[in-house]
This record gives sequence, structure tokens and C-alpha cells, in this order.
Amino acid sequence: MLPIKAPLFALCTVALLAISFSGCSSKNVSIIGEKRIDIVEHRSIQEGSLLKVIAELENDDFDEVEGFVYQVEWYDKNGILIEATSWKPITIHKNQKVQIVETSGIPAVSNYKIIVSVPEKK
Repeated sequence: MLPIKAPLFALCTVALLAISFSGCSSKNVSIIGEKRIDIVEHRSIQEGSLLKVIAELENDDFDEVEGFVYQVEWYDKNGILIEATSWKPITIHKNQKVQIVETSGIPAVSNYKIIVSVPEKK
């Protein structure tokens, strides 16, 4: 009985870890350009029939102010892009974190992708 318990325990542990991290998947994030901005956390909340995304971004380059743009793409249950926000500028000073909040405008949305575009330093 003991040889069966170890694989079963390992399988349960992997399943729990997968469930724990399913709300913060890297497939929901894309950083274009230099990676000086870090998306520390992101999650989605269903508000009525609309999906809301909340993300916390941090300045990885502690020496400077970082200016960049971000956009949220909204997908249906089949993974088809339905809508996207406009590109929005934001500035994060050194050692600062900011929170962005976006809500889809279409009820059929079931998933999202946050895209951050950081310009190269001159």
C-alpha cells in the first residue's frame, strides 16, 4: 500500500499547485520591449456579466522613472479576440507599484491578456 501512496500524494500536490496558480498565468501577460516593468500580480473578477481585470505593475529599474503603454485584450470562451482596450500610457517612478483596473464591455468575454510595451532605453 505504501508504494501507491507516494505517487498519489505527488499527483495531488501537482494538481493543487496547478489550481493555486491558475489565476495568475503567464499566458495572460505579454511584455514587449525591455523587461523593466514587472506584472507582480493579476487576476480577474466576474462583475455581473462583465469580466474585470486587476493588475499590479512594478518598476524593475529602480534608478529611473519608467514610461510605457499597456492594453488589455478580451477573448471569448473559444479563445477568439473580441475586443481590446486602447493603448494607455502610464508612468511608474522608481520603487513604485501601480494598479490598473479594466472592465470588458462585452458580456461574452471569458478571458484576457495584458500587453505591456516598454520602450528601449536610449
